[in-house]
Amino acid sequence: MSTPDAWFNNLPKITRTYMTLCFATTCMTQFGLLSPKTIYLDFDLVFFHFNFWRLVTSFLFVGKFSFNFLVCLLILYVVAILWMIYYESSHAIILNRGQYGSVLENDPFVAGGGASADFAFMLLFGGSVLSIIGFILGYPFLGVPLIFMILYVWSRKHTEQIVSFWGFKFKALYFPWAMIGFTLLTGGDPIPELAGVFAGHVYYFLLEILPNTKNINLLQTPQFLVNFFPSDNNRPVTGAAAPRQAAAATGPSRYNWGGGRTLGRD
Repeated sequence: MSTPDAWFNNLPKITRTYMTLCFATTCMTQFGLLSPKTIYLDFDLVFFHFNFWRLVTSFLFVGKFSFNFLVCLLILYVVAILWMIYYESSHAIILNRGQYGSVLENDPFVAGGGASADFAFMLLFGGSVLSIIGFILGYPFLGVPLIFMILYVWSRKHTEQIVSFWGFKFKALYFPWAMIGFTLLTGGDPIPELAGVFAGHVYYFLLEILPNTKNINLLQTPQFLVNFFPSDNNRPVTGAAAPRQAAAATGPSRYNWGGGRTLGRD
């Protein structure tokens, strides 16, 4: 983490790729190199004109350069820093811009694959749910909902972790709701963020609550993702749905992350 290049290369592969694509998409649309009309989600164009790329590109646009764009990158980058500091030292975690995605990528709820495979499965599942929501509500861009899904699942994974936002400290469990409240106070539209929370809760319910309360397992990381991310298939089981991999698992992991640094400040 001594240089920007080292920091970037140390980010987990999925988070690094997604952050790069979001930033590149924003830059290209901001400077007129890419029209939002060519990347928004339109199922008529997808299925009748074979614009299949729209199923992916609609998740890469989180708006042009704005405060909302910075907040979205903040959520991803904060989790990245949390993961790196946790695995590099046992000292207090410093919350910095953009971190929530990659902590979850390296320690997601167990879904039968390795860490990256399970994280990729979560994104695919959430993206499918959000595509349906986007179709129903008529939302052409789903980048913000996907990022809030990541934030919500992270908050359920680390419910007791203390985070700070503009000087207010609270448990991570309430962080998505604090962000939604901030959106309301600043006159923004909270519906995309609520859609992300809904998709995240569907994933959390099917993967964690349902197996633990009804012994029903409906979600499992598909084998093609396990094969695509082979390097971490044998990571230790830490999630509450661990019976898929080890009968001895006892529930979600709990980490001593430290007090943190206020989000939204330099």
